Amino acid sequence: MSVLSRITVRPSVSSLAVPLFAALIVAFGCGDDKSGNGGASGPRFDPAEITIVVGDTIRWVATSGDHTVTSGTGAQDPNSGQLFNASLPEGDEFRHVFNATGTFDYYCIPHEANGMVGTVTVEAAEPRIVDVFVSGVTFNPAVVTINPGDQVRWTVNGSHTITSGAGPTDPNAGDRFDETVNTGSVITATFNDLGTIPYFCQLHFAMGMTGTINVVPRTSRTVEVEALD
Repeated sequence: MSVLSRITVRPSVSSLAVPLFAALIVAFGCGDDKSGNGGASGPRFDPAEITIVVGDTIRWVATSGDHTVTSGTGAQDPNSGQLFNASLPEGDEFRHVFNATGTFDYYCIPHEANGMVGTVTVEAAEPRIVDVFVSGVTFNPAVVTINPGDQVRWTVNGSHTITSGAGPTDPNAGDRFDETVNTGSVITATFNDLGTIPYFCQLHFAMGMTGTINVVPRTSRTVEVEALD
């Protein structure tokens, strides 16, 4: 059964919309108050609120003073410290990888009364759509690298096939997908499993019309939070 889905078929394609992928860049400037509290002082986590995606790591650094990084809303929370509870003496660090979505509160035990609390919001990674243009005797780009859950979108000019496998002599050719397409076809497929998937055009294989999809693990980030006295 084909994993490809036909989005639309049009007589002609006058313009193609190529999605713009935005990369989230977390910048930490020297001497800046990253929490946006207008130069707040006293015991605090900076930034106090942060949003990451599943698989990312928070790295807490004790820039000044001795602290703890303790999960929960405070000492009265019956689940306090169950997810993590680390001492954080000045100059030390603590890391935690967040592998599930949700909102995770935490606080500093010795400075709870001073309002030293923080929140980590963990979201699912947004899937990407990577475009491949099918024209002449080429898939452009011929090789794409994506992450699990991402999509490949083929936009077609001419008559072709999009057939999984290394070529016509591959005994598994067409097992994963095999679509005959023509000018105006837009075909998508979602890839959830890690691995390398070769594919080709049956009509133009002899002319070298092949492609490859590499599905690799998503690169995780490490985001720094300072613990300040």
